This record gives sequence, structure tokens and C-alpha cells, in this order.
Amino acid sequence: MMAEPRRERGASRHARRSSATLRQRLVARLLIGASALISRLPPALLHRVARVAGFGWYLVARRQRALARENLRRVCAWLDERDVGSARARRAAHDPAALERLLREAFGHRARYYLEVATSERVDAAYLARHVALADPELIGRFLGHRGAVLVVGLHLGALELPAQYITVTWGRHAVAPMETLPNAPLQAYLERTRGRSGVEIVPTTRAREALERAIAAGDIVGLIADRDVAGRGTPVTLFGAPARLPTGPGVLAVESGIPTFAAATIRTGYGEYLATVIPLDVPADGSRHDRVRGFLDGAARAFERLIAEAPEQWWSIFHPIWDVPQ
Repeated sequence: MMAEPRRERGASRHARRSSATLRQRLVARLLIGASALISRLPPALLHRVARVAGFGWYLVARRQRALARENLRRVCAWLDERDVGSARARRAAHDPAALERLLREAFGHRARYYLEVATSERVDAAYLARHVALADPELIGRFLGHRGAVLVVGLHLGALELPAQYITVTWGRHAVAPMETLPNAPLQAYLERTRGRSGVEIVPTTRAREALERAIAAGDIVGLIADRDVAGRGTPVTLFGAPARLPTGPGVLAVESGIPTFAAATIRTGYGEYLATVIPLDVPADGSRHDRVRGFLDGAARAFERLIAEAPEQWWSIFHPIWDVPQ
């Protein structure tokens, strides 16, 4: 795959670091140092500590708590009406105490995500083999064994980092994914460096389209997160029974490229244990480009519902506005 020349990338990173404030550099150094320290500790212990920290977060984050509660209530009610998903989630649809327990768990899982980012350097082939189970090994093998480019559509569910790490570390595939640029330049450079070691190339969203097109031409894995419309210009879909919007970009890329496309997620099943699932996504062959993109995103919404159903407390998009209707 064509990439930014090394000298140009190095100059760009140097410029970002030199423009960083003293406070940003100190924050980055503290976080990087803490990451190196905690990565030496047992994963199960760290996940328990992060879960407790998440409960503390739940106690102080009043506005986030209120929004997440209503979003979670909507999901649980939809699951209960259809008798699908986890028993805990269905119970939370009509039991306020059960809903509040699930909400506290949601804050704990959000804290555990940041722990996973901080300890991502420890992830190697042995770690993945020991800690990640596959829901359908044959399907996942067919998906990753495809000769040529593949589009992976992810969502803010469970361990967001692990699918890309599994793809690159276990299967040796090169992956390209867009990422919003952080205001802290040294921290941004650290994240790019650590993800790059495992074979994940992070590109700024400002030049993502060009980079993704090059990756597809090179036969690489392309990853996009598609469950939340940050810009507010997404395509209308129905998600958990109510109108919402998904970002249009993944649909356009799937329709224009015609490459195999999958929704993927890795949910936590224990303290440092995970289950990886993929769902093939159909790309409509008939109709206008607009209709095909709309049809693809409708299918993605159905896949997201399936992935979220077993662990809605791990879907951390609930901490943000999702639906186009009053809660």
C-alpha cells in the first residue's frame, strides 16, 4: 500500500510535538508512563479496578448518567418486546433496580475500555489466543482469509481495539482505520505509534477517503466505526425501533468498492476475557446509488442490534445522543 513518505511523516509528527504545550507534554508523559507500569499487572486485577473506578464515575456524572439511562431503557424495552438478548437486559425493561444495575455496569465497561487502550502494547498472538474466543471460527477464518481487501464495520461496543489487533497480529493482515486527531499532539503520536506496531495504520479523518481507497487497491483491511453519526449529516435508519442516523461513509465505501463487508465486535465475557463475533453485511446490487447506500446501512443497523443485544451495557454510544425522537 502507498503510504506517506517516512521523512514527511516524521517531519509532521515532529511539528505536532514541538507545537504541544508543556501541560500537554506532561499529561502525555504521565499517561504513557502509567500505561507502561500497569501493563505489568495481571489483566483480571486491572479490569476489577477499572470496574470500581467506573462505579465512581457513575456517582459523579449526573448528566451522562441521565442520558445513558434513557438510551439504555430504550434498548432494553426493544429487546424485551422481542424476547431476544440477555436476560439481564430484558429484566431491566420493567425493573428500575435492574436497569440501574445495568447502568452502573455501563460506566464500569466504559472505564475498562480506557484500560484496554492504555495496555494495548501487551497484546500479542499469545495474549489473543489465551483471552479471545471466537463465536464462529469458520466464518471469521473465511472473512480474514479472503485474498483481497475487506471492509470491517465496527461500533462502539465492548473492546473496540481488539478486532483490529486480532486481524493484524493473529492473521498478519495490514489494516487502515481513520481516527479523529486528538488535541494533545504527543498523546496522538503515542497512539499512532503503538497501534502501528501491531500493523494498524491510523489516518486522520481529513484525508481518510484517499487513504482508504489506496488501502482497498492494495488489498488491505479497512476499518470504519459506523454506529454514531457525529457530524449530524448521516443517513436515516431505524435502530432499536426508533429513527436514528448512521454515518453515510461506510455505505458509500461498501457500494463503490464492492469488497466483502462485515460487522464486527468483541464483547467482554469476564475480567480480561472476550468473545469476537462477525456478521456478513450484504451490499444491495440493484437500485440507485442512494438506494443501495440506504439499503446497506439498514442492514448494518440490523447487524448492530444483533451484536448489542447480548451486552447493551457495553455499548458506550449510550453516553451520547442517538435517536432523532424525544427519549
